Amino acid sequence: MDISHLLLTPVRLAVEIGVVGAAIVVVAGAWRRRHGHPPAIPPCPPAQQPAPTPMPAPAPVADAGFDVPVSMTDYGWAVRLYQPAALLSGWERRVLSTLVAQVPRGYYVCPQVRLADFIVPRGPDRDANRQAFFKIASKSIDFVVTHVQSGTVVLGIELDDGTHGQPERQYRDGLVDAAFAHTGIPLLRFSPGGRVDISGYFRAAPV
Repeated sequence: MDISHLLLTPVRLAVEIGVVGAAIVVVAGAWRRRHGHPPAIPPCPPAQQPAPTPMPAPAPVADAGFDVPVSMTDYGWAVRLYQPAALLSGWERRVLSTLVAQVPRGYYVCPQVRLADFIVPRGPDRDANRQAFFKIASKSIDFVVTHVQSGTVVLGIELDDGTHGQPERQYRDGLVDAAFAHTGIPLLRFSPGGRVDISGYFRAAPV
């Protein structure tokens, strides 16, 4: 039996496949030479965020004894409105001189003292304490006499001018009187033109 044709079949197939592959390579090369490679698309760079504008550093305040960064925009408008004013009226200055001459050694007269600086609410209810504090936070006493060694207030002095006859002042005076009475601190009131004398109060007071 002649089987030579069977042996030649794989060889023939290999030759044909090689010819076809070579043709494909030639055609592809010709395509590249004619049309060229498509341009490479570079990757998109990440979006550039604008650099934040640096905020100017606030100028330090050194006149308070230490440097604190602050912004003048918070209170600069208010500072420009401030003007110095007298702490005491003419009547109050005269009474202060009288009080200083009458108090014995070991006591000191302080003018214009805030009520909340020496009377403090200390109840069990925090909210009630806060509300009680707000009632006296903006109220001041014309004069207080303090004991130098202990720093405690031993006497309050109020000068009742014509404004104390107004309804809102009467409410305020009632609150002040009740606060002094409850804390056990004596409070003396003097009217314009009346004689101011507290010398007798200190006869039994400790020095």
